[in-house]
Amino acid sequence: MRNVLILTLLISLAGGAVIQDLVVVSEGMNTKLIVKADAPFVVNSFTLKNPPRIVVDCSGISSAFVDKKFAVNRGGIKELSVTGFSEQSDLIRVVGKLDSDYSFLTLTEGNDFVLTLLTGLVTSFPEWQASAADIIAIPSEKAAPPIPTAKPTVTGRPISIDLENADILTVLRALSEYAGINIVAGKDVKGTVTVRLHNVPWRQALDIILKASGYAYREDPGVIRVDTADNLNKQDYDLPLSSKIYKLEFAVPDRMLDKITAMLSPKGKANVDKRTNSVVVTEVDPIHSKIEQLIKLLDTPTPQVEILCKVVDIDASTSKALGVNWTLKGLESRILRADVTSNLEPQVVGFSLFNIGTVPSLAQVNVAINMLEESGKAQIISAPRITAVDNEKASILGGQRFGIPTRDLSGNTVIEFYEVGTKLEVTPHINSLEEITMELHAEVSELDRASALAGRPIITTSEADTKVLVKDGHTVVIGGFIRKKESKSVRGIPILMSIPILGALFRETTTTIEDRELLIFITPTIIRN
Repeated sequence: MRNVLILTLLISLAGGAVIQDLVVVSEGMNTKLIVKADAPFVVNSFTLKNPPRIVVDCSGISSAFVDKKFAVNRGGIKELSVTGFSEQSDLIRVVGKLDSDYSFLTLTEGNDFVLTLLTGLVTSFPEWQASAADIIAIPSEKAAPPIPTAKPTVTGRPISIDLENADILTVLRALSEYAGINIVAGKDVKGTVTVRLHNVPWRQALDIILKASGYAYREDPGVIRVDTADNLNKQDYDLPLSSKIYKLEFAVPDRMLDKITAMLSPKGKANVDKRTNSVVVTEVDPIHSKIEQLIKLLDTPTPQVEILCKVVDIDASTSKALGVNWTLKGLESRILRADVTSNLEPQVVGFSLFNIGTVPSLAQVNVAINMLEESGKAQIISAPRITAVDNEKASILGGQRFGIPTRDLSGNTVIEFYEVGTKLEVTPHINSLEEITMELHAEVSELDRASALAGRPIITTSEADTKVLVKDGHTVVIGGFIRKKESKSVRGIPILMSIPILGALFRETTTTIEDRELLIFITPTIIRN
């Protein structure tokens, strides 16, 4: 009982901390606002708009700067004002008036609170201190303006504790009396603890003390149970089992099953019901609660991407009419804004190197493609459109699939099928900025007809694998697939040119070889409901 009285005297309401100074200092491209104090204190910080302001609420502290305002005019901070509250004497509010709405980071360094404004300002500035600055009194009618406060992340009355080799059971008993809540310690909870805390919410103090001693706690209605983590889990496992059906709206049950199974206790089990798109789980209630939270996070609508692909066969000599120079030196175009890569070693000889870039809009080159098509210089081979789920692969084949009879080892005739043309595999990944990273595999193949008729088909293939980041609605262009196309034309005197043998004297056969280039345009667009 004596130990309880001693610890009760050691635990008291905080309020001894004092703000010694306010400092604004440059750090790289950011600005630091430092609240210097002689002891630890509790801080809650948030931003406000119209006009942009940063608010720092300091609890359990006092200051000589109360009802003072300072002109800072540096590092994105125009003014700093310090106000107090008559209904709560140990609450001090520091408000910084900003020239823009900045993001910020916070940390504690010893007794000081440091708030870093992510201003991105290149020019550094000299350090500013409130203790050395001119003070402007805040008019009384404007003191303590009604600024909405954000909800603190930790709750509970602040306390101060200074203990050395104190019995942990006695400490828990004192915390129970101070906070007015029931704390039940397990049989394995024992040992001593040394800790010094100043002006810390009692819940945070409890968490710090238990973590330092290697224990955990679980809060049930009206009581906090303290024990080892294993014992707390075993207490969960001893509860009665119940079965629940989790019907999924968007997720695939087979994929969700692995994640649920990893959370099960030794007694739990889970099965998939594909007919109802559900997962049936038999578990104790605490594990059911965790599974419900997991499903709530994961069973969400999956974004979809519409992928428009246009494959254009074009005369290589006129491809520059598109405003794109598809040469082996790389992409040179005023409308392209991307790095260029080339396949230095084509897998099969027959096609040249390829280049990859992005175009802000396919409409920018559509007009030129249509003009070239009308003049016979280009041909749109295919323009498929497909919808792909985020992070799932989608395949597009623009070409043909043919079969050739061959014989197996037993001499039986079998049909072997081949695919030739333009094959595209796209896996889209949507990020938080609604940009799309596409994993692309492009394959262009062509069949040698003469070899196919001879039963030994030769397929010339070139492949490209790349990953490119593109904005929603912008177009990825793959070019440089250049091949030689041979065409023959016969001219001569009608009728006479058709006479066997002698007709060769009245006709002329011309063989033309031209370079043809294949351009692939891929436009991903996020589907919005």
